[in-house]
Amino acid sequence: MQSPDGSVWTHTPPTYDFFRSALEVFDRLRVVARIAAVSSPPTGARRVDGPGVELVSIPSYIGPFQYLRRHSSISSVLSRITQLDGSFLLRIPSQTGFLLASRLEQIHRPYAVEILTDPHDFFAPGVSPHGLAFLFRSYFCRRSRELCARSLVTNYVTGSSTRNANPAKSARWADSISDVDLPPEAFLPLRTRPSGAPLEIISVGLLDLLYKGQDLLIRSLAICRQEGLDFRLTFAGDGENRQRLLALAASLGIGDRVSITGALGGADQVRSWLARSDLFVLPSRAEGIPRALLEAMAAGLPAICSNVGAMPDLLPSQWIVPSGSVDRLAGKMMEFSRLPQLWPEMSAQNQAAARSFERSVLWPKRKQFYEAVRDHTLHLSIQQRVPNAA
Repeated sequence: MQSPDGSVWTHTPPTYDFFRSALEVFDRLRVVARIAAVSSPPTGARRVDGPGVELVSIPSYIGPFQYLRRHSSISSVLSRITQLDGSFLLRIPSQTGFLLASRLEQIHRPYAVEILTDPHDFFAPGVSPHGLAFLFRSYFCRRSRELCARSLVTNYVTGSSTRNANPAKSARWADSISDVDLPPEAFLPLRTRPSGAPLEIISVGLLDLLYKGQDLLIRSLAICRQEGLDFRLTFAGDGENRQRLLALAASLGIGDRVSITGALGGADQVRSWLARSDLFVLPSRAEGIPRALLEAMAAGLPAICSNVGAMPDLLPSQWIVPSGSVDRLAGKMMEFSRLPQLWPEMSAQNQAAARSFERSVLWPKRKQFYEAVRDHTLHLSIQQRVPNAA
């Protein structure tokens, strides 16, 4: 979202902070993105552009049908972008990334790839955010495999299953390095739960889409309530499905036990909600490596999640449930409620596991990744040579 003064804002990563480690390697970054005009910076949004980071806008679209109507103009802009000097890093699955890769291949320019989520999961029926987009599932899977196979540098942000399904056959460098880094303040003192209090459950994420399984969580907790569980559920965030979720909770008889915080002003406010919670639950239908889960683990929360993306790599298998299974999720939350003696150990284990995502640990690894991008894909035109840019 671009305000009248030219500044660019977002409610979701990546933000300017994310690009700092890349600026240790590249003199400047150009970020290719769809940008919609707004009259003023949105409430709770964070800045994307800044010193060393500029945005390159392509025609904005939402969903496959708008994309098809604007394909010609998008393709024209991307063709011009291929003439820019520097390295190209494509973050996929993304139709923009796929189309840009095709244009780069036509002129024999190399590129790097960072795969953020498994397209097989994300474009499954009932998960995809744009109605009939699931019809393109096989296409997104095939193109993701092709780009991973052709790229000279490949980073798998998501879990090991995605890496196995999208091998980097031509890569000179390949690894699995998270794009989520946790600052020191993310690691909270471990909480002692008051005895006899309702189980405080939290789930974090925008409510514009339901691929994080917020509706599944409500349905599961309705079963738990029938089995006698005393709980309160908080959704930290806001979005278009707010009223739909509250109506669902009311229809299942647990409306008085479900609340939504509304838009939060940043990580500090999210941490304040995590600090007062007992259990984090994320029954996603599709994921990469979710920041919300890592922040909850750093805060010392036990967690129950579904078996998608990197979540099975982060948590013990005992606390992983099949994606989409309301009954299994309900059963796992009831199991957790009956094992309070394990909660302190789970909290400590999760926080220890999150330490490997500390900023001080990850930034050197991200820097190695960007150095590989620079060393293996940097291209400078004969006509004009500029400082290193990505």
